[in-house]
Amino acid sequence: MRTATILFTVSVFCCTEGRAAFEPVFESPWLQGGIASSLFPRTPLVLSANPACMGLLEGHGIAASASRPFGLRRLDRTTIAGCFMFNRYALGAAMSLSGDESYTEAAAEVAGAWKLINGVVVGVGISIRRLQISGYSRATGATADVSAVWSPVEGFFSTALFRSVLRTDLGASGDPAAPRSLELAVGVVPVENVVCAIGAGRQEEFDIEFSFHTAFSPQPMLSISTGLKTDPARFWAAFELSLSALSMEYGYREHASLPGTHSVALCWGHCASRPSVLQLTRHETEDEQTDVQFPVNVNTATEEELQHIPGIGPSKASAITSWLRQYGPVSSVSDLQDVPGIGPSILQVLGEYLVAE
Repeated sequence: MRTATILFTVSVFCCTEGRAAFEPVFESPWLQGGIASSLFPRTPLVLSANPACMGLLEGHGIAASASRPFGLRRLDRTTIAGCFMFNRYALGAAMSLSGDESYTEAAAEVAGAWKLINGVVVGVGISIRRLQISGYSRATGATADVSAVWSPVEGFFSTALFRSVLRTDLGASGDPAAPRSLELAVGVVPVENVVCAIGAGRQEEFDIEFSFHTAFSPQPMLSISTGLKTDPARFWAAFELSLSALSMEYGYREHASLPGTHSVALCWGHCASRPSVLQLTRHETEDEQTDVQFPVNVNTATEEELQHIPGIGPSKASAITSWLRQYGPVSSVSDLQDVPGIGPSILQVLGEYLVAE
């Protein structure tokens, strides 16, 4: 039996009518929907699922997760990831470890995302994986993933991911370090605090798989997510509780043929993406838009005035005014970096349109 076969057998147990199928292990409760889930990232853990989507995060952050796939202790997996957001690009890294005394898989990954033009982000992720099976062998392999995200209109997103576009063999086995796959997804924010996405992917040697993801935030501190993947059908659900800069997630995933998977995660930093609602029509005329004279005093600005700033939709405008009501006036526009959803790139734009008086 070759090394790659053992890797798939140990880390993947998904059977339908006697046919084995590769089942990737997700790195976060929020990413159980695969490519569809990655369009609305909550933590830096997204860099392993879709490197370009790391560019959608609002700020710096660090996160850690733990999961028990299919209720099997020998597959226990822990991951830690961090990202740093700059003006037009983001850099991140992740490390993960899974297995027990007889089987161990360790992985290290670095990723970068670049905002090429307004509404378009490209990303690259490079990972190195080392597999060790007690009494059998050790093997190391590397892969490179490329992806892109584009948003033609505010509130609408789409992505394409090509996994293992470059790859080495897994040690001296002659087997590839990871299978190649092509994945696509589209997502939309139909109303405030609600997101929906659908995705499809094809891995070499297997049929097309579909995924659906939806999430709802009834309160600023609470988010609930659920979705499906097929075939076979796997239902999953997760919730996130946010307390200032700390967020906590729990997820559960049901499988048609195997025990359920439990996962938890912690994230520190205001980094979750907060996309604006889909805008297909203009609600204001050009004359009305020019009524706002910039710069505007941030401490007295209304939500309507803030929405005239490029990149500031209803959700971000509401977050700014709510934060100011709670914490009081600011002495500098840079103080808005503490507002959830305001990252370095948005803060730079705000500095061009606002003053603090």
